[in-house]
Amino acid sequence: MCDGTKNIKLVNCNCIKEANITIQSNTLNIKYGCNGTGKSTISRAIYLKAKNDIEGLKLLCPYKINPDDPELPPEIDGMTFSTVRVFDETYVNSYLFKEESFLENSFQVFLRSDECDKLTLAIANLLSDLQGIFQQSESIRKLQEFLPKYFDAVKYSDGAISKKGGVGEFIKGNGGGFDNYEELEAYRPFYHNRDLISVSKWAKWRNDGIKQMNGESCPFCTHGLEMKKIENQNKTISKVFKNSALSTANAVLEYIQEAVKLGYITNDSVEAMESYIGNSSKEDSLFAELQQLAIETDYLNKKIEKIRNFRPLNVTHDQLSNIEANLEDMIIDERQLLKFYSTEFVSKMIMEIKEKVLALKENTGKLKGLFVQHEQKIGKLIQDRKDDINHFLSLAGFPYKFIIKTNGENQAVSYLIPVEAKDENRIPEPEKHLSWGEKNAFSLVMFMFEAISDDADLIVLDDPITSFDKDKKFAVVRRLFDNQRASFRDKTVIMLTHDLQPIIDYVYGGFFNRFGLTTPVKAQWLQNENGLIKEYDIQSTDLLNTVELTKKIAQDNSKKMAVRVVNLRKHLEIIKPNFSETPLYEVLSNFIHGRDIALSNTGEALDPNILSAGCEEMKTYFGDLSYSDILHELTIDKLIEIIKSTDTYGKIISIRLLFERYDGLLSKLRKKYPAACKYINETNHVENDYIFQLDPFKYFSIPQFYMEQLEEFISSEKIA
Repeated sequence: MCDGTKNIKLVNCNCIKEANITIQSNTLNIKYGCNGTGKSTISRAIYLKAKNDIEGLKLLCPYKINPDDPELPPEIDGMTFSTVRVFDETYVNSYLFKEESFLENSFQVFLRSDECDKLTLAIANLLSDLQGIFQQSESIRKLQEFLPKYFDAVKYSDGAISKKGGVGEFIKGNGGGFDNYEELEAYRPFYHNRDLISVSKWAKWRNDGIKQMNGESCPFCTHGLEMKKIENQNKTISKVFKNSALSTANAVLEYIQEAVKLGYITNDSVEAMESYIGNSSKEDSLFAELQQLAIETDYLNKKIEKIRNFRPLNVTHDQLSNIEANLEDMIIDERQLLKFYSTEFVSKMIMEIKEKVLALKENTGKLKGLFVQHEQKIGKLIQDRKDDINHFLSLAGFPYKFIIKTNGENQAVSYLIPVEAKDENRIPEPEKHLSWGEKNAFSLVMFMFEAISDDADLIVLDDPITSFDKDKKFAVVRRLFDNQRASFRDKTVIMLTHDLQPIIDYVYGGFFNRFGLTTPVKAQWLQNENGLIKEYDIQSTDLLNTVELTKKIAQDNSKKMAVRVVNLRKHLEIIKPNFSETPLYEVLSNFIHGRDIALSNTGEALDPNILSAGCEEMKTYFGDLSYSDILHELTIDKLIEIIKSTDTYGKIISIRLLFERYDGLLSKLRKKYPAACKYINETNHVENDYIFQLDPFKYFSIPQFYMEQLEEFISSEKIA
């Protein structure tokens, strides 16, 4: 094996008993074969092996016709690729067109670059002392995680705590103040001299217990109860100590208690607040305390967040232009925290932050320069990506524009808008609004960017462009292998396809050379022979002009007459306008149907002049053979001989001619073997859409199980 060529061996994978797949490095490797060959199995097996997905590989086990057959596990050998990316329907359905963005990792795919990474690292080194305060100190890291809990407890939003729901009930005096109610004196042991959190939890438990009472017996000791007394207690508890108020009391008191324990809040300030809880006459005072705690918490939290988020993609251009003031704004003013967060711990943290900020300000010029460079690099990347993809969209005829925007640190969103729309007018749910062809063509280009960002060492394209029209095929392939932009240029790529067009365009037509694309192209024909995959190289000389090829086969005396007749009729269909009205075509149609007496297309005897003219023209291709001479070579016995031979191409033509000789035979095949019928009647009918084709005597295949079904069908019909 020459340098640069790798061989992957697959054994026992679905319909493949064994396949040796050769891959030329830094090359577009086209693997061309008919449906049913096993192309998608090859793609799947390579991908699963690269991921070392043992369970996934087990699903490729071949089907056991006989339950007693030994288990044949799939095997993939010679796999040296570590990062394999596959484009197929699964990619489109699983990864693209999410609600917020086309790609979940838009930043990584479109905007990550080595230059930006280096700038980000340089900035991080400058900021390490300041931001390291929150990364290296476990207690400070806990503080930044802890502060937002208070906002949840009091429903803090837009600078104020809520006065509705549980918070409102709590402020009104509910959730505490048990000493204020004479009817609850009996419960004194549960609330006297106990911490408020424990009392609040007990009150909620007692309140919930009201719903569980049944009859006049105590639910714990079953002794009789003084129902009137209990009812008065229950009435007070359910009216005053509402669950919503108790839940708020629990949350607020737990936050405060934990903050005191961790050294964030002073104990004396908490004692003042606790004196207001449960006292309806102190509603204003309690609200003021809760609100002040929220304001201080919000102030401290925002300062910490500002420092933590001081990263290139989080800083606006205005903030960047006045970076000195931006740094100054990170300093925490202790005067804003005098009521609650005036502990030694917080004071020490504030002083440390101030020292780091002031030290950083001495490097303002350098820091600003790095920020500006990063901003410019990201801006250029965004513009380049937009121009690149929008050029592709225009070339492919898509009425859309591609938009990408940064969305915070290492985050970005990407989406489409109509050509004439503003940036904000994005297309909602693009998977529903884009046509199938649009979605897949766009997905393929998105896949290219993702595979490049992943630095994939093998890229597999499973039938990527078969259904595209010519404009989209041109636009997509040219973009995939573009020399001037990020692309698959000189990458190791496998294209699995049942479409001959890429072979015609890239191997015979020299598409890559004509447009200056430097990636080498290697094409091979895949043939599945009873589960054994064989590869045959396809050179430009193997692609033959269909006009010349059909004429050559028709004139070749070494070929079977069935093959010559079918190819001559095909030749006429290509070169003759109104071919069905020519005398020669009339004669050939009668040969196809095996008619001793030639008929016209209306079912009447063919005009002798037309028959004579057709037979005369026929001599150009078949020599001096007469109508009856040729018909003798197309008897059922002769066709059966060909079917029994090893000539696959001749077999298919002969089987097709048999169906023309027996009315209802094709319908019977359709009922018994519908897939084989479709193949023989449509996939390999005499028409051909291409100007070029491969020599059918060298490159012709039919899935073996279809061939076996057809041979069994002909045999079972006992055609003489």
